Parts: sequence; C-alpha cells; structure tokens
Amino acid sequence: MRTAIRRMGCLGLILVAGSCVSANREAVDAPAAKLLPDRVAELVPPGWRLYGQVEQFTPENLYEPINGRAEFYLAYDVVSLTFATFENASDPLQSAELSIFDMGTPTHAFGVFSAERLGGEAPLPFGRAAYHSGASVYAWTGQYYVQAIATSASGDLEPITKALAREAVEMLPDSGESVWGLSALPAADRLPDSVRYFQVDALGLDFMQHTYTAQYLSGGEVIAAFVSLRDSETAAQATVDAYAEYAGKYGKGVERVSVDGRELLVCNMGAVFDVVFGKGRLVGGVTSVQARAQAIQASTKLYEQLRKE
Repeated sequence: MRTAIRRMGCLGLILVAGSCVSANREAVDAPAAKLLPDRVAELVPPGWRLYGQVEQFTPENLYEPINGRAEFYLAYDVVSLTFATFENASDPLQSAELSIFDMGTPTHAFGVFSAERLGGEAPLPFGRAAYHSGASVYAWTGQYYVQAIATSASGDLEPITKALAREAVEMLPDSGESVWGLSALPAADRLPDSVRYFQVDALGLDFMQHTYTAQYLSGGEVIAAFVSLRDSETAAQATVDAYAEYAGKYGKGVERVSVDGRELLVCNMGAVFDVVFGKGRLVGGVTSVQARAQAIQASTKLYEQLRKE
C-alpha cells in the first residue's frame, strides 16, 4: 500500500510572490530548491486551488510529513522534499498531493523510484520513467522523484494527478547523468522494469551496499540477479568473503568452484542456492535459485556478460 503524505497546516508562513510558502524552505541551501515552492504553486489545475501552502522539508525534519517512511528516503541521501496539496474549488472532497523529492543524484532518485515500484503498472510517457497505479502517478526525472497522489475516492482524479506529475517533471532540470547499473546489467532476457537500486541493505544484507538487482528469464524460470560496484578489487573480494561468512552461518554449506577459470562461491541456503562471484571491482551473482546447476549456469552467464570495472 502506498503511503500518502498527510495534509499540512498553514503554520510559519511567509509570503513569496503572492504564494503561501512554508518557512521550512529557508533551511534548504540549494538555489534551485529555493525556487521550487514558487514554481509548484503555479501548477494549480484549472478549477482547483492550492490548499494551505507549498512546504519544503530537509533530512532533519522529513519525519514530520511522512511518519514511518522518512528512513527509507534518508537511506538514499534525500536532499529535500517539496510538498503541496491541491483541492477542487467546487468540491473540496476531491484532493491530490504533489511531492517532489530532490535526491541529489539521478542514481539515488532512480533508487527510490525503483524500490517503491511493484511492477506491472501502466507506464506513462514523460520523465526518464513514469507510471500510474490507480489514480496515483509516480515519476523519475534526473535527480528528482515525483509523486502525485490521489487522496480521495471522490470523482475521477487520474487526469489531475497525471497533469500534476507531467507538469512537475517538465519544469524540473535533468542533467542527463547516467545511472550505472541500468547499462551494466545485461539487457538480454531481462524482465521489463525489474531493475532496482539499493543504496544499503540489498538482499536484506547489511554488507551489500550500492547494489542493483534485476530479474531474468532463464530456462523458463525467473532468476534474480545482482551486481555491485565496489571501490577496489580488495573491497569486492571482502564483500564476497562476507557473503561466504553469512551463507556459512545461515545456510547449509558453502563451496568455492571454478568454471572455465571463473571462481564462484556456491551457497546452499536450504531449499535454494545463491552463487556469488567477484570480477575486478564488481560483485555479482544470482539468488534463490532452486537447482544448483541452474544457479551456476545463470551466474556464469552473468559473469560473462558483465564488463570488468
């Protein structure tokens, strides 16, 4: 279930260019971020109005608007959140919330966008990637993650949220900086929209950081693969060793095998197998594969397709 941001009150106001803007915006240093509230205030849909003010939050007070969800964004080094609620002028029961998360880099923005995406949603043609789930819209562009959330069941709000998200994306700058994992992970047999980026705790493991995961179709089975770029070959080997220690503690056996000169760590996790390898500064592998032979085959194929870093 999506977590909607609560409606804000009109406290600590300052008037800027005729709009009602929260004093929280003064805590954000970046010039572009300081302009966002004024620009968001101009996105009012025809026949609608801004409810209260546009507010801006920093990592220090992010917990105020998103109770219980702030840690997720903080893990991706969120810079600021710009937030506004809009309501239908003739029917205040119809409302929508617009949230613009400045994540600092396109990689971090892709991370939160991808981690929250469940898969299978209808895509939308704006930003680097966008989709709608019901009447709510989610988009990624440059270093920004945009949400336009329908906060009432009254009427058809989908055209409103789509317009809000699209107009927000169009006004936001995009440096064009690439996201490494999207090109590093092999495209062949990869399931659409399955790539995810985890800044920390990938695969539920605290030593797996800066990790991309994706799903592949292999032999009629969906295989979960991952790759992480470490600072050095030594750091990559240390991560493989940490995986071996984890599998030895919680699994049923760990073995190091060589396949055509490639060193693989095969982990029997009980009913499934994980296979992990180091390749230069890369750590890669597959997880939760039912058959040992298939896990080795899939990880070997991944090893071959990954460019050494």
